[in-house]
Amino acid sequence: MINAAINKWLLAASMGLSAWAATASQASPALPVLEPEVSDVATLRLDVPHRFFTSGWDGDSFMIFDGDSGKMEGSIPAGYISNLAIAPDNSRFYVSETYWTHGARGDRHDLVSIYDAKSLHLMKEIRLPGRALVSKVQNFDINASGSRAYVYLLQPASSVVWVDLKQQVVAGTVEIPGCALVFPWGEQGFSSLCGDGSLASVSIPESGPAKVTHTRPFFDANKDPIFDDSFVDRVTGNAIFLSYSGLVYPAKLGFDTVVDKPWSIQQAAGYAAAGTGVQELAWRPGGSQLAAYHKASGRLFVLMHTGNYWTHKQGGTEVWVLDTKTHALLSRFPLRPAPTSGLGDDKAPYYQSMGVSQDENPLLYLLNPEGNDLVMDAATGELKLKIESAGGHMVWVPGY
Repeated sequence: MINAAINKWLLAASMGLSAWAATASQASPALPVLEPEVSDVATLRLDVPHRFFTSGWDGDSFMIFDGDSGKMEGSIPAGYISNLAIAPDNSRFYVSETYWTHGARGDRHDLVSIYDAKSLHLMKEIRLPGRALVSKVQNFDINASGSRAYVYLLQPASSVVWVDLKQQVVAGTVEIPGCALVFPWGEQGFSSLCGDGSLASVSIPESGPAKVTHTRPFFDANKDPIFDDSFVDRVTGNAIFLSYSGLVYPAKLGFDTVVDKPWSIQQAAGYAAAGTGVQELAWRPGGSQLAAYHKASGRLFVLMHTGNYWTHKQGGTEVWVLDTKTHALLSRFPLRPAPTSGLGDDKAPYYQSMGVSQDENPLLYLLNPEGNDLVMDAATGELKLKIESAGGHMVWVPGY
């Protein structure tokens, strides 16, 4: 009797365990099949009209963004106070940069570094005799075809070194005393802004000495200076110089540079031209990279704010769109400041930097020191995207 009871109990227990095992096998997921990891290498397309570049927050890289999706596509490493130039066919990225062998000390190396635009691989480093360590967009640029690079330097005089990008060697140095920056025109020349209010234009033939000419002074550097964030079409030499008060000086750069009569941004909007009085309140241009220019349409985009004279570093509360051919205001796009931790909207910094794509349907790219960067339709001002943080304080676009 006892044995029979034990046998029944064991049979019931075994049946229960079998049922539990069947249920557990049904509920438990199948074990994953492990596969070997396979690495790959992504490449960038060259024909992306809405790509833009920004400087990294620490100045040690350039971030590459797709303006249609807002996604970061890649980054280019860079040295101290670096600058970027993009080949006309988008095949190369050129970086002017400075390194020290022991971080902040040791032997100094000034370079133009060449990167392949598809793979972002470093192709070549070209040693420079020096480089001016100033954070200005126009301290480095290339000519119309991309065969030359111009680097502004102080060694110790104010001068420009030019690099033969075909041979990938430094080809020469031209002194430009009292002048600074580079605005390339054509294949063999560039212009620089001078402290006496003139423009120096330098022509460098394939062989023979460089030739330098000066315009008559057209602005007063003490009363109404010119922003270094001015523009030149490398192919045509057509240039736009913008003053602190809001005067626009059209120019045709070349060996015989011609500067035309200025016109007022404020008058284009129906206001009186802004003066230079310290207590004079007016709409004024301002920011780190305060303007952008669309070459095909002749539209000038300017970050504007209300303030007194010498508020040229204050960011914009509006973008004004101006026709540089008719001197008319086309649109005004209001901007809200980016909210910041511990600051209300009235105290948050406004947009400081701006770029515009050069295609038929251009986009505006606006950067704020606190992030919340914007991509807008350049024709309507419609907000397309918000990017939490696209980078630092400067914007570069292909085809400019």
